[in-house]
Amino acid sequence: MIIYLSPPRRDDTLTVSKSGDVLVVNGETFDFSKVGEGDTLPLAAIKSMWFSGDVSRTDGELSLTLLFLNPWNYSPEQAFPVPLKEVPDGAIALPKPLPNNSEIRGVIDWSQLITASMKAKAEVAAHLQAMKTALAAKNSTAVIQISRIQDRINTIGYGIEAGEATPEDEAEQAALMLSLKSWKAYKFALGKVTAQPTWHASPVWPVEPAIPEIEASPMSRTVDQA
Repeated sequence: MIIYLSPPRRDDTLTVSKSGDVLVVNGETFDFSKVGEGDTLPLAAIKSMWFSGDVSRTDGELSLTLLFLNPWNYSPEQAFPVPLKEVPDGAIALPKPLPNNSEIRGVIDWSQLITASMKAKAEVAAHLQAMKTALAAKNSTAVIQISRIQDRINTIGYGIEAGEATPEDEAEQAALMLSLKSWKAYKFALGKVTAQPTWHASPVWPVEPAIPEIEASPMSRTVDQA
C-alpha cells in the first residue's frame, strides 16, 4: 500500500492503522479489499472527510491519499510529506510536529539585517550627495551672475567706445566691475571648498556677493516696462 498525505492546516488529530487492505482512520474502518487490479474507487464513494482523491490498485498495490492535518507547530516533514510506501500492518507512524515548547524559534533571514555601521555609512553617503548638490547649485548661480554682469559691462563699453555713453553709464560700469570682481573671487573660493579639512561633514561656504540690479537686463524688465 502507498499512502499519500495532503497537508492542510488544521488542529485535528489523525491516527491511522493498517491490516492488509483495511485502514482504520480515527476509529472508522475502511475495507478496500474489493478494489481489484486496475480498478479505481472514486473519492465520492468514500464517505469520510479524511480521504482526498481516488483509491486505485496498480501492480497489486493500493494507493490512496489521506488528509494529513498540520498543527500550528507543524514540522517540515509535515508540511512536505513524502509518500508512505510498503506500509506494514499495525499503527502507521506519521510525521511528527515540532516540540510544543518555548524553544521553538521562527526562521530569520539575517542577511537582511541593517547594522548600525550600514546606517552610518548610508547617512554619510546621503550627506555627501547633499553637499555636492549644494556646491553645484552655488557654482551655477556664480556662473549666471558673472555672465550677466560681464554682458552689461561689455554693452556699456560699446557705448563708451562710440562716444555715446553718459556719465551715469560709466558710473554703472565701474560699479559692475567691482561686483564682477567679487563674483569671480566667490567662484574661485567655491573651487577650494572640497579641499577643506571639514569637507564634506561641515564645509565652510564663502559668502555669496550681492546680486547687482541691472535695469537694462531683459530679466529685470516687467511686461508693463516693455
